[in-house]
Amino acid sequence: MISLRQSLLVLIPALALLGACGGGGDDDDSGGDSDDSSGQASSPTATSGDSRSSNGDADIPSIKDGAFADGEVHVEVSGDKDFKVDLKGNGIATGGYTLLTFVSDEASVILAFQAGSKDEAGGLSITHTKLTTAGAWGTDCTVTIDEGANEVKGEFSCKDIEGIEPGSVKTYKVRVSGDFSVSR
Repeated sequence: MISLRQSLLVLIPALALLGACGGGGDDDDSGGDSDDSSGQASSPTATSGDSRSSNGDADIPSIKDGAFADGEVHVEVSGDKDFKVDLKGNGIATGGYTLLTFVSDEASVILAFQAGSKDEAGGLSITHTKLTTAGAWGTDCTVTIDEGANEVKGEFSCKDIEGIEPGSVKTYKVRVSGDFSVSR
């Protein structure tokens, strides 16, 4: 049986590739502020600033549909492997699903968020020349997301997730922390 972490290691890079081929942003804001809450009860972690945090079960907020540009992510990996990386990227949000991709010649970081899903809330994937790893929100990692009028930003951390060195089968235990921001 394939674990969620193994599935994310395969699925998230594939989705990032599809997201990277998406094209330019949608500057048309004629849709107004749509509320896609579907009548679900609000979570106790919600605050007036649309900032939410995942702890145990992930509580991913619904991010307003649109394209994101001028994004940045900072990631620090420590434990059996140690490195820091700062990457530029972009993303898209549609129908409660948000995909943010950040890349360079050295690494790629993919952040996926599925609003309203406790079982499949999304997660992160890191592919670096030194290590490839992934974690799921609410299971392996925590995330805090704050959506403003023109920006989505947040922080994330993972404790003791497994990764592999590209080109080998040796596994490593690492801790991951970082922050991200993307502009509309």
